[in-house]
Amino acid sequence: MIYQTPTLSSISINKVLKAEIIFKAECLQETGSFKLRGASSAISALSEEERLTGVVAFSSGNHAQGVAYASRKLGTSAKIVMPLDAPKIKIQKTQEYGAEVIFYDRYKDDREKIGSNIARREKRKLIKPFDDLNVIYGQGTAALEVVNEIDTKFDMSIVCCSGGGLAAGTGIVLKNVIHNCQLYTAEPKNWNDHEKSFIQEDIVSIQDKKYGICDALENPKPGEITFKINLALGTRGLSADDKYIIEAMKILYDEFDLIVEPSGAIGLACILQNREICQNKKIFTILSGGNIDANRYNELLGIEDG
Repeated sequence: MIYQTPTLSSISINKVLKAEIIFKAECLQETGSFKLRGASSAISALSEEERLTGVVAFSSGNHAQGVAYASRKLGTSAKIVMPLDAPKIKIQKTQEYGAEVIFYDRYKDDREKIGSNIARREKRKLIKPFDDLNVIYGQGTAALEVVNEIDTKFDMSIVCCSGGGLAAGTGIVLKNVIHNCQLYTAEPKNWNDHEKSFIQEDIVSIQDKKYGICDALENPKPGEITFKINLALGTRGLSADDKYIIEAMKILYDEFDLIVEPSGAIGLACILQNREICQNKKIFTILSGGNIDANRYNELLGIEDG
């Protein structure tokens, strides 16, 4: 059910950025993102009784697809709470995998409250997108594949961050084998709650909820469990402006022929915007997802139809 996705490197990218970068192409994972790893891990841990009553999750799309797909494969039913304005391709795929989608207004409604109410009313297991140890362990398997595949002692890891599950899982793996690897979260500039929280050493919430191009990363604050793990691991935060995110998407297409959604390209975007701390370093980053509507992708990259 889980692909061992390829690890990629580019002589030309490394030369321009004066760094050695290893990319883990989770945009090629089944369902189009790393989220299937955590969803599969959490659903695999359910009891037979819990599988009979089913699961519920809330997500803007990638976790939704992961839970829907894993539920179908592992023999349980899924209800997914998604925002009305989620990317159409993510809604469509979630439904195609067999889940029932319940919509909410992200500007007015509380998705976690909706999900919790469904879980209580229908006795379904709530599969959170990040604040769940089984989800965190599952997300860490991407980094585990890399350290088992290649003998590279990374100086830095730069990993996309919404609630912090991928960063926490990756950090646990890397710190166990490369003790001096510096861990960084990667976020869009206007949704850099982890970057701010690490500076304060306490959870900081984004108050101005103006949504941007990285729909998968627009969570207003770090998770309680994930933040404790990431803070304990000494993780720091980086962020990138939209122009660097779009530049990263273009580079990844030109170099690897990969379509990567904005949230999936944020690690490379943060390297582009923070070149001074990345030079002469061996860097690990994850291309976390590729679920983006073709018209939206072309619009962001300035590609004309036809």
